Amino acid sequence: MTNFREFLDYCMSFYNPYNGLYPIDGLTREEVALATLNYLDLVASTDMTWGEGDSLDRERVRDLIIETRAVNQQFDNLVSNMEVA
Repeated sequence: MTNFREFLDYCMSFYNPYNGLYPIDGLTREEVALATLNYLDLVASTDMTWGEGDSLDRERVRDLIIETRAVNQQFDNLVSNMEVA
């Protein structure tokens, strides 16, 4: 990949909720962009490597999206439970 936009397009072609090969329900381009930035931070601060936007990079971004959604859901559940109490 030669730039950020191209990588986002590549990820969206696989995971967009309308016609992606492996659609992720409700996925937005902004969500992919944030996960990509988080991934690039990991690459910069760990021994993880950037594969020039290859399939492993795309899958790692997908994994970050899934993990972030899980954490956000846990937080939402915690807040909901606090409001009920």
